[in-house]
Amino acid sequence: MIITITLNPAIDRTLVLDGPVELSTVNSVVKSYVEVGGRGINVSRAIRAIGGECVALGFTAGNNGRSLKNALTALGITHDFTDVTGETRTNTQIVHPGGEHTDFNEPGTAVEEEDYLRFIEKLKTYLDPKNLFVLCGRIPPGMKEKQYLKIIRIIKKAGCSLLIDSDGDTMRSTLPFKPDFIKPNSTELAKLTGKPRTHDPEQAYEYVKPLLAEGAQTVCASLGHNGAIFVNHEDKPLYIIANAGPVAQSAVGSGDAMVGAIAHAYSQGMSYEETAKFAVAMGTASAKLPGTQMATMKEAYEVYETLKVYTL
Repeated sequence: MIITITLNPAIDRTLVLDGPVELSTVNSVVKSYVEVGGRGINVSRAIRAIGGECVALGFTAGNNGRSLKNALTALGITHDFTDVTGETRTNTQIVHPGGEHTDFNEPGTAVEEEDYLRFIEKLKTYLDPKNLFVLCGRIPPGMKEKQYLKIIRIIKKAGCSLLIDSDGDTMRSTLPFKPDFIKPNSTELAKLTGKPRTHDPEQAYEYVKPLLAEGAQTVCASLGHNGAIFVNHEDKPLYIIANAGPVAQSAVGSGDAMVGAIAHAYSQGMSYEETAKFAVAMGTASAKLPGTQMATMKEAYEVYETLKVYTL
């Protein structure tokens, strides 16, 4: 079973523009989308879109929290959230004519000590060595880093597999626990390593090597339109890129689609290379869709057929 954990979920609102943003005046929106979000929620949606099953855990609050849970139920995604006081945040993405996006993310509602302890008790009911946990996104307001790391410690001590997709500083703190996968994007990889941002696969490979030495078991570093690299301790390092036609409508959520594909492939026992190829195909296919829509298995495999695989 795949268990996704979104400690700071959101309602995602996407606004699509047909021209550049003009400050201090009214800007016209040509399309808008409202979807449930937060990295782990998007991962759950990706898993469901390709026919997989998962359980979504995390914190929800207020009317937005209820809307989020209702939306997941409608999508057929099982959830078991811990309710807290306040209001689940709303994030806004502005998609520019060229496909680039600008994000405005609210901080989220605070998690108190009592809320955290209730979540831990719920988490313990899902501890099974056969389960894969996917821990995504930012630490919510009120939660200390040591509390976040305790979640990881509990999961790993139970013998469960763990995939982490979080901000750079947070991700670095998890490396001593030897996560099975980490998935930084180019911005997060730069923050992790203290080096300039790069989309060059050879340079990214050099950035990734120390992360393996620090504890990561497998690293997928996504490089935007330049594909992704996959590196672990045993297999040959891979660079994978798709040649799948026009550039995306919106890259929002494409990284989460990759994480969902990795989790699904891992749970299905796919090989290292097949997992890597499937992840890039899913991320690329999802980037071609508006908002944070997730590609179906059919759409992902249409891209899969265009993949080019190189050894670094």
